[in-house]
Amino acid sequence: PERSRAEVQLLAAAAGDLAVALNLAEEGARAVRAQSDVWSLIHTGLSQPDALLRPSLRPVRYRGADRDLLAVTYQVLHSIQDRTIETVADAIAGALTMNLAFLYEAARLSAPDLRRLLQELQLQRAAAFLAEGLRKLLFLLGEANWSHVQQVAGESLQRIQEKTAVDHYVRAFLDIEAIYAEGRDRLQGYTGPDADLARLTGQVRALEGSFSGRNRMAAVAVRLLALIKLVPPLQTPPWGPLSSALCYLLLIGYELITAHDHVDSDRFPFFDRVAGVRTLMSRALNTEH
Repeated sequence: PERSRAEVQLLAAAAGDLAVALNLAEEGARAVRAQSDVWSLIHTGLSQPDALLRPSLRPVRYRGADRDLLAVTYQVLHSIQDRTIETVADAIAGALTMNLAFLYEAARLSAPDLRRLLQELQLQRAAAFLAEGLRKLLFLLGEANWSHVQQVAGESLQRIQEKTAVDHYVRAFLDIEAIYAEGRDRLQGYTGPDADLARLTGQVRALEGSFSGRNRMAAVAVRLLALIKLVPPLQTPPWGPLSSALCYLLLIGYELITAHDHVDSDRFPFFDRVAGVRTLMSRALNTEH
């Protein structure tokens, strides 16, 4: 869908801004050159987003329309969960190496504070590109949703600091086992044609590619951010560390919320970009539950 292409391109553009900000600092340019696949992925995201949105899961061996649907649903839910755990773990690990005071300050920024920070960043050479990356991430999530993002990202950071493992937190957050069990129960009461189940199987499989494309670009941005916070010109207090902290919050929030949107347990109605697994199955199976 056009929305998915636009999201991947926007993420790629934000990652491109971060890479340019790094390139303007000598230390950053060397660091970016050492990550040879970064520019390639950014270019693909900008020019060929469909290439990143194709499902990578191999079709299951046919064992019946109902069993195939359950197998694909299980694969897709776990693929989304595993990718989310990996990217969120990287982002949180990077965020927690920072001075926590900047993270707390970023988590308390109001919408007017955000606008002022972006205006100040525009006055700095390398930071101007960092500001553009931040603008794109805010636009991706919707500035009106900033308070929701603060809550989701702040809660995840707080729980991890309390020694809750990232994988445990993400598993509880997405709750894919409940979504799978609900779909399985709906399927048991289904009496419609197998052709409709086969069509639903394809729609569920497509969600793996939809999330994977977004996830890969978010992961590139997380990698670049790990370099940005180490480059002296981008470390100048207070705007440097505060901007990096804000980027981390936005990326953590986006990763968690878009993963939730793809598995779809209706917790975040403000962010409904795709029809997720739960929505697809409840619509297509249309049985009492």
